[in-house]
Amino acid sequence: MQRSLLVLAVLALAGCTGARQQAAEDALSARVGEGVQVSCTRSARVGYVRELRTKIFICLAKRGAADCDRYKVTLHGRTFAVRIDQRHADCILPPT
Repeated sequence: MQRSLLVLAVLALAGCTGARQQAAEDALSARVGEGVQVSCTRSARVGYVRELRTKIFICLAKRGAADCDRYKVTLHGRTFAVRIDQRHADCILPPT
């Protein structure tokens, strides 16, 4: 039991990237190009382990120290639609 709790704690602290979150980040990277740091909100989860089928991600494309563009990346079937929400936004993702 203690070993299971330890594994869960390590996973939670590591901030494991889900498959859909990674796919959303890849879709945004393809849109904004190389040399831009990309990050998206995590997939919805039940507890720390069970990932839900998340379809909408809020993402940032960081171009400088405090220069980010905010995007909405939405899964439609097997592809992602990438839409800009705000240019020169703050570089903080909403909590998930």
